[in-house]
Amino acid sequence: MDIYTDYANWKLENYDLIESLVKNKSKAISRFTSVIAVVDYLYDKYVEEKKLDNDLELVFSTGFDYIYDQFLMIETLLEKNFNNDINELEKYSKTINLLLYINDFQNEALNYKEGTFDLKPLDDLNDKVMNYLDKHENAPDEYFAILSDITSSMFDNLDQEFHTIDQIYYEIAVELGIYEEDEFNMFNSFINNKIEEDRK
Repeated sequence: MDIYTDYANWKLENYDLIESLVKNKSKAISRFTSVIAVVDYLYDKYVEEKKLDNDLELVFSTGFDYIYDQFLMIETLLEKNFNNDINELEKYSKTINLLLYINDFQNEALNYKEGTFDLKPLDDLNDKVMNYLDKHENAPDEYFAILSDITSSMFDNLDQEFHTIDQIYYEIAVELGIYEEDEFNMFNSFINNKIEEDRK
């Protein structure tokens, strides 16, 4: 099997969950809708043209891996914390997005040489956010500012600029003509607003 068949099978196996979240414009997946849009676009392009160039195939593969991991975490939370009730999960979508965002930074840090970062602040914040979800509560808004401070101290002194997967795929979506350049990026705007409010 190739990666395109894997993607088609994954979508088929998870059709109900994917359809429910995408069709209802779930806030739980709002942060990475650009990744979903790009991967779907490239899959359709592959089906039509029977091939993608190496760069686009890498974009597809990386995006699919990312979506798979994000949906797996959402599915796990849905089953373990919310008794498979999507409406209940949606009540805590802000905190779920925060958790997924923390997870992005944890995974990114693992791409660097061991010892480059102190992951304890991120791990501790992850545990605190999970505790709120376990209690069926949303984490305080100031946790967004805490995450921003942690990641700034981690990544600001690197030689290269750091971008999250959702930011990268938003740019790719614009480049492919899927999104307009000035199209509203809901989740990043929400995070930035929360950070600014917490610092006033």
